[in-house]
Amino acid sequence: MIVIDKNDLSTLQKSKKNLSASDLSKANLEGVDFSFGNFISTNFKEANLKNANFTSSQLESADFTKSILSYADFSNSKLFKTIFFKAILSEANFTDANLMGANLSGSDLSGANFSNCTLIEANLIGSDLTNAILRNAKLTGRFTREGTFSRGANLTRCILKGADFSQTDCHGADIADTNLREANLSNANLIETDLRRADLSGANLTGAKLCEANLRQSILTGANFEGTSLLDTKITGVDLSKVVNLSPEEINLAIIDEKTKLPEYLEIIWTSEETHECKARS
Repeated sequence: MIVIDKNDLSTLQKSKKNLSASDLSKANLEGVDFSFGNFISTNFKEANLKNANFTSSQLESADFTKSILSYADFSNSKLFKTIFFKAILSEANFTDANLMGANLSGSDLSGANFSNCTLIEANLIGSDLTNAILRNAKLTGRFTREGTFSRGANLTRCILKGADFSQTDCHGADIADTNLREANLSNANLIETDLRRADLSGANLTGAKLCEANLRQSILTGANFEGTSLLDTKITGVDLSKVVNLSPEEINLAIIDEKTKLPEYLEIIWTSEETHECKARS
């Protein structure tokens, strides 16, 4: 491990391409330009890195546990298995970054920008992503060499109120027990996504692909289902009475039961215990 004076900001900035495995824990590095640096396995625990610039840096397996990273710029950086456990990352910029396998659990990610970034197998359990931008991000699982498919990013118990998931690939992601009130999920890939017990009140699901997704016990008051795909979507027992723009054609493709509540503009006829026909009320 490189021994370096944490308080010598000028030397740190000049040495940024050779700081792999350094100990910079608890250092005050606010606003330092670390762009294009080498910080593989560097220890940044509890450091103050507010407004720091890590653009296009190598940060694989670096440890930012409990660090202050508000407004930090990680755009186009490599963050494979990087640790951000309980870090403050409000308004941070991760545009085009690779966060595959990263640990962002328990962090403040409110207003953070994850546009076009990779979050394959990332752990965000219990984080606050209020108003975060995940547009065009990739949160899917992956195929291993053995041919098996892992689950996607884990956002269980996250606060995602007002977050932008438009055109995001969440195939197989875990988004259960989350607050997605007023979130924008338009044209998102939510195939096989776990959305059990999620609060999607007022969410925009226009054009979203929800095939084989699990929406059991979710709250959908005011959610917009215009043009959504519901093939084999699990909505048994779900209250859909207050959703808007739900088509009878999609209900006919979904998995429902007699406890599923439909909006007044739709009616359903059960032809057997398992088969049904839904149509618009005349």
